[in-house]
Amino acid sequence: MSFIKAANKSKKGATHEYVNEAYQRFPEEDEDDGYKISDTDDNDDDVSSDDTDTTTSNNDSAYQTISKTSSENAPCEQHRRKSTKNKLRTTNRWDVFRETSEDNVTSSELDFWNTIFKVTKVIFSIILFIFVLGASVISKSTLFLLTSNIFPPNSFRNTSLKTSHFHFRYQTSETAVTYIWSLVLVVIAPYFFTMIAKTWKLIFKKTRPLEWRPLLVAMLVETFHSVGISLFIFSVLPNLDPVAGALFCMNVAILPIVINVVYSGSEAGVIESSTERLIRRVLAFGALGSSLTSLAFWTYYVYDLDSDWQKDKPGLTIFTVISPILVSIYWWENFVPQGDESSTGLRKLKRQLRSRRTKVSAIMSLWKIVVTLCMVWIIFGVDCTDGIKCLQTMFDVTSNATLSSATFGHTNLVINVVVGTCSKYLPLFIAAVNIGSSYFCYRCCVSANKILAQIPSFSVPLILSTPVTLAIMIGEYSQSELKMTETCFLPFPRWNGDVEFDWSIIIASILGYVSIAMVTSYIWRQTKERMQREDRMFVQPMYCGILLDQSLILNRRKYEDNTKGLDEKEKLVELPIPDNLDDWQPGQDDWSPLRTNDTPFIYLCATMWHETENEMTQILKSLFRMDEDQCARRNLQLFFGIRDPDYYEFEAHIFFDDAFDYNGEEATANGYVKQLIRTIDVAVGSVHAHGMKIPPPTKIDTPYGGRLIWRLPGGNKMIAHLKDKAKIRHRKRWSQVMYMYYFLAHKLLSLGGNKERLKTIADNTFVLALDGDVDFQPAALKLLVDRMKRNPNVGAACGRIHPIGSGPMVWYQKFEYAVSHWLQKATEHTIGCVLCSPGCFSLFRGSSLMDDNVMRRYTTPPTEARHYVQYDQGEDRWLCTLLLQQGYRVEYCAASDALTYAPEGFYEFYNQRRRWTPSTMANILDLLMDFKNVTKRNNDISMLYIMYQMLLMVSSILTPGTIFLMVLGALNMAYPTLSLYWALAINLLPVGIFILLCYVAKGDTQLAYAAVLSTVYSLVMMLVIVGLLKQAADNGFCSVTTLFLCFVAGVFILAAFIHPQEFWCLLHGFLYFLAIPSMSMLLMLYSIGNLHVVSWGTRETPKPAAAPKPGEVKKQPEKKGAVQEWLQKLGLAEKAGKSDYMFSFGNLCRCVCCPSETKDTEDIKLRAILDRLDDMEARIIDSPESHQSTELESERHVHFSEASDLFEGSRERINPLFEEESTSNKPPPRHWINDKELMMGAVETIPEKETTFWHELIKTYLYPLEGDKKEQEKTQAELLELRNTVCLFFLLVNALFVVIVFSLQQVNADSGGSISIELPCANGNFGEAIEPISMAFTAVFGLLLLIQLFCMILHRMSTFLQICSITEIKLRRPKQLQAEEKEISVEKGLRLVRDMQGIKDDDTKSVVSEDLSISDDRSSVGTVEGEGKRDLWKKIANRRREQKFGTLSQNFVKNFKKLQRHMEDQEMGSTLHVNRGVGSVNNGGLGTVTEEDDQEDVQQLKSVKRKFNRFERKSIFTIVQMSRDPRLKQSILQRGNVVTSRWRRAALKAKLRAAAEQAANNGNKDTSDGKPKTKVSILDITRLAVADRDSNVPSPSESDDELVDQKSRL
Repeated sequence: MSFIKAANKSKKGATHEYVNEAYQRFPEEDEDDGYKISDTDDNDDDVSSDDTDTTTSNNDSAYQTISKTSSENAPCEQHRRKSTKNKLRTTNRWDVFRETSEDNVTSSELDFWNTIFKVTKVIFSIILFIFVLGASVISKSTLFLLTSNIFPPNSFRNTSLKTSHFHFRYQTSETAVTYIWSLVLVVIAPYFFTMIAKTWKLIFKKTRPLEWRPLLVAMLVETFHSVGISLFIFSVLPNLDPVAGALFCMNVAILPIVINVVYSGSEAGVIESSTERLIRRVLAFGALGSSLTSLAFWTYYVYDLDSDWQKDKPGLTIFTVISPILVSIYWWENFVPQGDESSTGLRKLKRQLRSRRTKVSAIMSLWKIVVTLCMVWIIFGVDCTDGIKCLQTMFDVTSNATLSSATFGHTNLVINVVVGTCSKYLPLFIAAVNIGSSYFCYRCCVSANKILAQIPSFSVPLILSTPVTLAIMIGEYSQSELKMTETCFLPFPRWNGDVEFDWSIIIASILGYVSIAMVTSYIWRQTKERMQREDRMFVQPMYCGILLDQSLILNRRKYEDNTKGLDEKEKLVELPIPDNLDDWQPGQDDWSPLRTNDTPFIYLCATMWHETENEMTQILKSLFRMDEDQCARRNLQLFFGIRDPDYYEFEAHIFFDDAFDYNGEEATANGYVKQLIRTIDVAVGSVHAHGMKIPPPTKIDTPYGGRLIWRLPGGNKMIAHLKDKAKIRHRKRWSQVMYMYYFLAHKLLSLGGNKERLKTIADNTFVLALDGDVDFQPAALKLLVDRMKRNPNVGAACGRIHPIGSGPMVWYQKFEYAVSHWLQKATEHTIGCVLCSPGCFSLFRGSSLMDDNVMRRYTTPPTEARHYVQYDQGEDRWLCTLLLQQGYRVEYCAASDALTYAPEGFYEFYNQRRRWTPSTMANILDLLMDFKNVTKRNNDISMLYIMYQMLLMVSSILTPGTIFLMVLGALNMAYPTLSLYWALAINLLPVGIFILLCYVAKGDTQLAYAAVLSTVYSLVMMLVIVGLLKQAADNGFCSVTTLFLCFVAGVFILAAFIHPQEFWCLLHGFLYFLAIPSMSMLLMLYSIGNLHVVSWGTRETPKPAAAPKPGEVKKQPEKKGAVQEWLQKLGLAEKAGKSDYMFSFGNLCRCVCCPSETKDTEDIKLRAILDRLDDMEARIIDSPESHQSTELESERHVHFSEASDLFEGSRERINPLFEEESTSNKPPPRHWINDKELMMGAVETIPEKETTFWHELIKTYLYPLEGDKKEQEKTQAELLELRNTVCLFFLLVNALFVVIVFSLQQVNADSGGSISIELPCANGNFGEAIEPISMAFTAVFGLLLLIQLFCMILHRMSTFLQICSITEIKLRRPKQLQAEEKEISVEKGLRLVRDMQGIKDDDTKSVVSEDLSISDDRSSVGTVEGEGKRDLWKKIANRRREQKFGTLSQNFVKNFKKLQRHMEDQEMGSTLHVNRGVGSVNNGGLGTVTEEDDQEDVQQLKSVKRKFNRFERKSIFTIVQMSRDPRLKQSILQRGNVVTSRWRRAALKAKLRAAAEQAANNGNKDTSDGKPKTKVSILDITRLAVADRDSNVPSPSESDDELVDQKSRL
């Protein structure tokens, strides 16, 4: 086409590479071609420019044009750039009034909920501390309550070891077997829990094949551990008194201590000096010495006090030494460092065990149960004096037996020992309390680690567990009895006599406590991994039943797999300056300096079509917020060297469908594109300073249409892809195919490198699918990324979608969305996978989309009728179906909130759901039909989940029939005299008419009738309420209906209470109840009846009527009769007035009712040509402004002949735009790039490689296709056949259901209730009888709701933990400066950076004369009412000044220089010192400082407040804290200079390189063609030399060797 050729010709030679160029040029570099704003002020904080006639500030490099090469239209381009600068910096001084866009969620609301979250986390951490400490104390106390009643002192063996020098008095002298079995249950309970969990995973998920070597090693270790545990709990502890037994448990870490000595080198990922490494080794050997000494003292204690066994019976002494060693072998794996594939020995064995943990744990749990039972039989059955009578007593065969063991002791075994009136099952109750408290303690410990409260809620309570338990037991000894009731008390030993001390046991206990505290010092290191999985949290599954606190701290993983999860305090060295910062070439390098292979890179992809201005504003504000957040994280790492674990990079892309209008051969961007350009200024002013603008977009012509590129204030890019449907397929699914292949197949794979590198990059590349009206915060996206980081198998994650808008339809949707997310999505996430990740706000992993049968299959065009329903009507659900079928998990994150505009009109809502409902059912049916492959491939989808979805499918199909019967029952209940048959007929008539209209009437007629019928049914629902109240009053709760409805209402109320942020959605539940017949019955009928309609249904604008051609006489409409007009209104007659049935009232009222065909005299081919000409003419008449949509826009029912572009056929579309233009002398038509309404930005081209990619992609997958007339008719016939088949099945099933239930009701009424069953609570007229079938369906619905309730509670607990994990709290408020606070956290750093880069509304400079300025005299307004007026006039006065339209990085650098000067002042001691005052001192609005504070701190706070008067109070304290730390101060002074110098050097080198390339290219050409050349002045060379010198100054994070390497590269 001519204008395309002209555009390409005019832009020949210009290239542009689209990369993330946030660091394109140093923000203060003064370039000739940049958007500069000169500075005439004398303020030394601002950067001066050479130009004195303009008032601009040097803009961020992100606003600079990268390509400097020459082009044929370059002189015009330079003029355009200058005019752009003028437009950017000047505004009319009289235009001072502003229109702002209010946020849907205000900052005050966010601050309120953030405060609530912080308070909640503090309270929850305290609660967890109490729960962990209390549960562990209960577990220990109940354990020693059980062991104290085994082998009690008797006449045969009354040693001082059990009685502690005969001070303990026991309640009995016999051993009850119930205490033995209770201890057995305590020991094997965690084994049983582990076996159940691992077996469940083996049944429903795939695991790696088992190898014999790790299995044998695990069996050997677990056997030793089980034998040691059995000896420990059934031999050693029963022969010690409770206090000694609790202290002896501190000696179970011997083998881990030995391994810790062997591997006492530096930990992975932790940089240590030689001194620190020496200290670590000393501590390791110290722990070993303490442990061995403690065990030696315990051995002496047992040997000395047990006078019965001194020399000839050393069995107990031997077990005292052996059993702790055998027990400690269980935790060997935690103290062996993590190895790699080349590791050998224990490291290799550890890797093999971990990779096959599921199968090994399942087998070993069963094996340990068997070994434990065998050990019990050996201990209590070998030395029995009566043969096997002891074993018979154990199994309640005989009543008693005598055990006389030279090793374990002498006791009389009995069945029970009853204390007072206590139950004989008291030991079992005590064991149940022990098991419950232990498991509860374990779950609380898991929760504490998930929310990053490990130290206060895990480490501290577990370390205090043993001392607190001892204190409680000693306190219990002072009481006479531990009574449960007046006659029942716990059988705990009593203390007699005075207090005595045994120094051997005291020394042994202290040494044991110190040794276990030293070897588990890693528990005081808080990890940074939020919501850590249990297998990453603990090495071994579950806990040890008899050593709860010791097992938890020894089992807490010591060596993190990912070094990024370590506490930053372990890494004292700051983040080094990126090596490639000075060599980075903007526009050529496709890798930013801070990006690594595992840095999350997010493509924000919004699809637009016919959004309103308000909707566009919401998505743009979200993108600007993302830009601000990313810029802050980048500056934090570059300038302060603080490592941000949540750092990411992104690009924003907007894909505009049908973005062009054609006037002949002249292409123009339509009104919606121009509306987007106008909306950008409103959006940027709402996020940043009012009046702030960004440069106009760079315009590029592409093979698919066009591209507009903006540079956001934070340096990131926002690209609008304008799709021309004459060149590329339109609609949302094809836009997704377009950007998936562009990002993942073209850009990602072109990065190069080996397979592992590309795989890592793909795993950390994400696509955020957005709608054009969504509103979200950066924190919401961070939560989704966290989900992806936690589980690499997660292919997609979605957040909580909140509908916004106004009107009853939006109110209904608020409750509907709430219930859907509360119950349905939470259940899917908990027991399986989410089936649909909404396309309005969902994050997809790049590697999962690149997998087989996902992205490639997603490009499949529909070839069958069902494909149009499944593929195009719900593309987001189909994409998730492909991911699930490939084995990926789809998750739901309830804490990630996003807002989107919902349909506000009844028609638009029905059309939206008409598209969603069939697509949902089609995709679920596809998943159910392929359940064998899905359950085989996907580890998270089990047969139980498939059965749950099948029940949901059945209930969804029968829902219309259920609602029909409900309305029928309401009519019968409200009017008892009305028979069931009449009630059936009254209800069936309107429903039948609606079904008939769905077949024969047009869409608008169906919707109008549905709207009227919905209103009527809402009144009927009031009768339902009355009937329910009457039934509840007559039968009370002896009614299934009443109980079921109370259960449903209770579920909704409970759900609202555990979702406090969404509690007010519950108020819309009444409207939801009234709309049940409409939304559950009529909407389903409408969706199924219009299955053949494949139009989008929302935001569709009707085609304009074609204007008459010149000289053409407009045809007058034919006169129609009254019957014909009414038939047209009902949609039963053609508007053209022609029909096969003719009605006439002329000539004696003649009425011809016979069919009469009207022959079509037009040729079919000629008619098709005329239709195409009419369409082209309509495009000519259609002005861009005609595309402006309104808030309420009803869908025009697209006729099939008008919706040909919705179908994909096998024949290519014949488009005149692709035909070669005949040679003529006509001037080329005006190109869309030259449209002034698109702003006069730079014009560039894409690289040839990318052009080739787009041509090949369009040719392969995205070329506009259009079937011929026969193909369309065939497709339409298939759709109609599909509609008829589905409707027949659907209506038949519901009809059968209604007939069966209705017949049962009628027969039951006629027979006096013979086939009904009365409830047990029924009494005469009170109570209700139930019918079996009705009760069965009620039970199914109730079961589904019960499952959803249970899963909702579990998911809500997980969401609560996630919210707590992302909430950072500081227990000390910054009212006073703490000298010990030297670490600057990420939260503090980000807060300071945001203040430093933030552009305030009053960042202005006066350029008007004094007589034009508005006086700021405050004396004229003295009342309270005048405060608001004064603020208004102050804003207007500021707006009459010219805004300094800077970027975030420029503003940051300006404030960073100010911070450097402040640090230099502090270094030189220039801060004034005053004498210390008495009492409180005012410190400039920063709060009151007490007299204990140093006066130097007060003066320093005032100084910082004066220099940074716009900063928040917390940022002021952060600056003061930085100035106190010499390391941070030196880093700011040196690191900032190095970074800025290298950044400046990169920009200058790029300019010199561009000039050299241009000179080389022009060396063999005539240079007198008038083309501008890239100029390099002496000043540029001087700047480069200075920057090269300054960049070689070492920062605290760089060594001299690194600088030598950098110089060699230069």
